[in-house]
Amino acid sequence: MTDNETIDISEYKRLKEENATLRTMLRRYLIFGEYGKFNNLEADLSKQLRYAEEVNSRIFDNMLTAAFAGDIIYDDKGLPNDFIIKKANPVFLNFAKQRPESIIGRKASLSGVLSKDAWLPLLAQAAEAGNQSSGTIHDGNYSYIVSAFATAKGSFIATFQNTDINVESESRIRQSLSLTQMMLDALPTPVFCKDMEGRYILCNKSYATNVLGVSPDTIIGRTALQLENFFPKEYADFYQEKDIQLIKDKGIQIYQGPIKCADGTVREYIVNKTLIKNSDGEFAGILGVMQDIDRMIKARRELAESETRYKTLFNGISQPIIVVDTEGNIIMLNSTAVELFEEDDKEISSGDNVPASQLIDLELIKKISETGVTQTRKTCVTINGEERWYLSTMQPINDFFGEKVIQIISNDITEIKRYQTELLGQKKKAEESNRLKTVFLANIAHETRTPANIINGFVQMIQNGMSTEKHKDYLNLINTNCKKLLGIIDDIVELSMIETGQKKLRHEICSINSIVEESASYLNQLIGESGKNIKTEKNKPAEDLDSLVYADSMCINQIFKKLITNAVTFTNEGKISIGARIVPAQGDTPADTAFYVSDTGIGIPEDKLSVIFEKFRQGDEGAARQYGGNGLGLSIANELVKRMGGRIEVKSKQNVGTTFTFYIPYQKAGLLQQNNIL
Repeated sequence: MTDNETIDISEYKRLKEENATLRTMLRRYLIFGEYGKFNNLEADLSKQLRYAEEVNSRIFDNMLTAAFAGDIIYDDKGLPNDFIIKKANPVFLNFAKQRPESIIGRKASLSGVLSKDAWLPLLAQAAEAGNQSSGTIHDGNYSYIVSAFATAKGSFIATFQNTDINVESESRIRQSLSLTQMMLDALPTPVFCKDMEGRYILCNKSYATNVLGVSPDTIIGRTALQLENFFPKEYADFYQEKDIQLIKDKGIQIYQGPIKCADGTVREYIVNKTLIKNSDGEFAGILGVMQDIDRMIKARRELAESETRYKTLFNGISQPIIVVDTEGNIIMLNSTAVELFEEDDKEISSGDNVPASQLIDLELIKKISETGVTQTRKTCVTINGEERWYLSTMQPINDFFGEKVIQIISNDITEIKRYQTELLGQKKKAEESNRLKTVFLANIAHETRTPANIINGFVQMIQNGMSTEKHKDYLNLINTNCKKLLGIIDDIVELSMIETGQKKLRHEICSINSIVEESASYLNQLIGESGKNIKTEKNKPAEDLDSLVYADSMCINQIFKKLITNAVTFTNEGKISIGARIVPAQGDTPADTAFYVSDTGIGIPEDKLSVIFEKFRQGDEGAARQYGGNGLGLSIANELVKRMGGRIEVKSKQNVGTTFTFYIPYQKAGLLQQNNIL
């Protein structure tokens, strides 16, 4: 068997039972064997040994005959050449009078214990044929009766007896009998043996003294019915019925019952009885082993009480608790965990398929099992589609059977985690806002310093007596830059009024067509002032009467102007289109009025589309230096659209162009509607 092989538990139990049965058979033979037939004893033991080796080769350590296991060595032609002794029992080592390391793992030709030439033919015959071979081997001055049988192809187990030491065998057997009795007497567990008629033929002191209160000699050769001074008749009748049933069933019998002991106390015992065989394989008697379970019952009761207390405490804790074994398999959940994970605590063995397994870190479990050190970790768990965070403390404890398990106590820290995340987000946002304000102030300083310097310079030139022919041009430049300064101030004031709620909407009957016409005029004016080669397009959505809506026309014009200014600023050539359309209602979605400004300018990077409506931001912050602007126009437009209950969208591709579309709720104007101030 290799290190990686495993034994099925049922097979293991079977081998263990057969091993125990064989040991009982051997001791039974020693107890009931006829001392005058020692010549056959070794052969009988060899038969028993062969049976034992078929069950488990290690049993041969307890044999009274010399035994060893080995492998045949073959030469290049595939013929037996030598053999290696791989294992030897104590009798063999005593026979060899050498240390195990001088024999085990060495070739027979090198160990000098067994003659290779004398032993090899018989051992090879058994190993190659896969069966048993027996015979007499003459090795030097001695002859040996040898039995060998194959355990695998080319492997064998052999037992042998020196034919000149039968007298020593008798002495050894008597010593074994004495040793057997000593071993039985040393056992605290009551043990007895009966023949097939129910007469006691052996018992240890624990059974005779503690149970019956007599010496072993008092009961040997008598039945329970004949020991009426020690056995109440109802007990004796009960035992006799059990013996008869055991012999009839030819199996193993286990039962539990009260037994009145020598000290007058009635104690609960488990009695295990089995039939034993003699060397011929015939049933020869009954072996009984008794176990006092009074303490066990008391311990079990105390354990049950302790377990009840533990479970009450375990299930009363408000935190979810999971208990796993050292392999990470769930053993138990408290009621909080069952309710939290909606588990059936009777079906928690489904491993990774249960939600509670999300709190189990197998690598950490193994580390705790090895080191015994408590560990903690944070885990994100999905419960009913919702992500929640838990701080789990994992500590090693012993269960009710003394086995090491891992207890995982978890605390829900979702709100703390969210609060920390919000704080972190707010911190980053504050830092970003601070940075943007710094950029904004730098832009404002640049935007205001340039027109202010121009105004100041031309005023000084006029004051210094410059020719009057130039005054008109200079005054126009002064006027233009004053307007630019006022525009910056107006944007700052406008944004401040929107944020503080001072900006009020004024709804009135207005024409969408008129708004588009007015915006087109503003667009042409800006293009003319910029000197850029840009074509314009406009689109009116409907007939004049159908274009009448109930809205804040000043707000719409203001938004249009911000978007148009932005388009002219970032478009050097090509085309700018403006227009409006009515978007019909669809299902539960009401109708909207959509206004758009589309250009063929430099476009906006895709990763900047989500931030261009934030205050002090532009699609490219470096553009503030190249194209000018204070980064407030789109933010003001966005805030005004929101105030009117609408939304703004942007589609853009770098070096292709950008389209801004803002939607406001469509309210067709009635003839009797009048102005209202909101």
